[in-house]
Amino acid sequence: MLSKLCFTGCQLICSGVVTADMNLNCDSYLFLTGTVYTPTGKPLPNAAVEIRILDDADPSLVFRVGVTFSLSDGTYGVSLPRIPGRQYQLLAFSPL
Repeated sequence: MLSKLCFTGCQLICSGVVTADMNLNCDSYLFLTGTVYTPTGKPLPNAAVEIRILDDADPSLVFRVGVTFSLSDGTYGVSLPRIPGRQYQLLAFSPL
């Protein structure tokens, strides 16, 4: 079963942080895709998307995995290892 989450730029700006819970299958890797939007709802090209791993046992531990960038239509995709007991956090930054 495929799930799709969609957040508007207004939701992200007004909330500051948006958290979404979802169950993923048990494969050894995940392929996460998404679209970065401007506050007005337009796809944002060249946005930096930083990927972090959070430790459930110690929330103060944050591991920065890397950065990917959105394409001309605002979309991005990244392959990540599935690590039990960890959560991924993605942060989007607009280009200069």
